[in-house]
Amino acid sequence: MTTITISREYGSGGADIARQVAKTLGYEFVDKRTIEGIFRQYGLTKFNELYTSAPSFWDMTNATNLLIVSMLNEVMEALAQRGQMVILGRGGFASLSDYADVLNVRIQAPPAIRVERVMAREKLANRQQAEERVTEDDKARRKFIQMFYNKRWDAESYFNLVIDTGSVSSELAVNWIIEAARGLEQKQFEPGVATSQQAAVDPVLVDAINKVLGPSG
Repeated sequence: MTTITISREYGSGGADIARQVAKTLGYEFVDKRTIEGIFRQYGLTKFNELYTSAPSFWDMTNATNLLIVSMLNEVMEALAQRGQMVILGRGGFASLSDYADVLNVRIQAPPAIRVERVMAREKLANRQQAEERVTEDDKARRKFIQMFYNKRWDAESYFNLVIDTGSVSSELAVNWIIEAARGLEQKQFEPGVATSQQAAVDPVLVDAINKVLGPSG
């Protein structure tokens, strides 16, 4: 029951790649809207605000924010235990880094290429505006992961597969991820190796996920 997390840089094309991977594999696609829906079912709604703004030191020590991140970790574990998921962003790679049955993927591209893509996608005539959007998005994601997980958002060592869409086509990226996921599905883990199937998951959370995604197959 493989789960794929896809962390991506703004303008790298990672979201489209994640959707195509999920569609091809027949996996469920989970993005911020899905997570927010689960949060509403399970009782909290502020995570998206926290994730999309760079947290300060006081955010990190605020009890409510720590509770939200703790809940996020629970949600990620429950999704991974359900299996056959493609989880886009939301710190999934950091939440699930200890599980051998999770494929952690990073999609990136050179800044200049990302800026050009953002300008084209969002129909921006002002290059500086696109550069600021890319910079601010990177800053927010980097600080969130650093403060709440003590990990570097862009450290390649945390990922099983790192793909640069500045030199690799989206089609090839999708194929690589699918091949890696299918290989992981066939892998037999040694006793003692941690997998998401061993995670302790709150039945109330499972019910919340089922209400958002439907009963698992």
